[in-house]
Amino acid sequence: MKSVKIIVGSIAAVAVIAGCSATPSQVSQKTTAPAADQVSVITSDPKSKAVTGGTSGSLAYSYDSIEELEAASVVIAEVKIKDVRSEDVEKDSTFYNATITDQLKGDGEQKEVILTQVGVEEEREKTGELTIQRDNPLMKPGDSYVLFLKAGHDEEIGPLYYVAGEFQGKYEIQGDRVFSVNQQEKSKAMISGQDLATFKEEIKRIVAENQQ
Repeated sequence: MKSVKIIVGSIAAVAVIAGCSATPSQVSQKTTAPAADQVSVITSDPKSKAVTGGTSGSLAYSYDSIEELEAASVVIAEVKIKDVRSEDVEKDSTFYNATITDQLKGDGEQKEVILTQVGVEEEREKTGELTIQRDNPLMKPGDSYVLFLKAGHDEEIGPLYYVAGEFQGKYEIQGDRVFSVNQQEKSKAMISGQDLATFKEEIKRIVAENQQ
């Protein structure tokens, strides 16, 4: 059977949002794309550290540096994905059970957390008939990341976290190095193959400076 590949392009520095409600202070602009695309675009307050609903509007603000990502995050941690907790097609969201293996910012008490991101794996993706190249690739059980996280809440699941900047605050660990998960970010060379230990020490330094 022939395999089909779909590339989901980025929309400048905005997020594709489905089923996400936000307070007026969190949303400054909302528009609708052409009918062929049918996506909602939300511009969020970059200083907000919380969102209501299952998916985040954090990608609506483009972070230009690790310092900006750190300031926007309530938790920064090395995280390992345990499994997919659930999927919500209506909200276009996937929820994950994850374990914090090294906390770089935050109170340090939570070890088991629930994460969410925009996107749901289609059935044809699971069978290999369809390949979707996303700006923000879906996380997989067993994968490890350094994540810059904001606090959120889902009506059914409860407290959870989502990545600041959707893909901007998400760095995949491969061996002893970290990589941006998005090709656009790789081309900007924000993080591309940096030593993991060095990256984490840099984050700790930024956190310590901002806490003074």
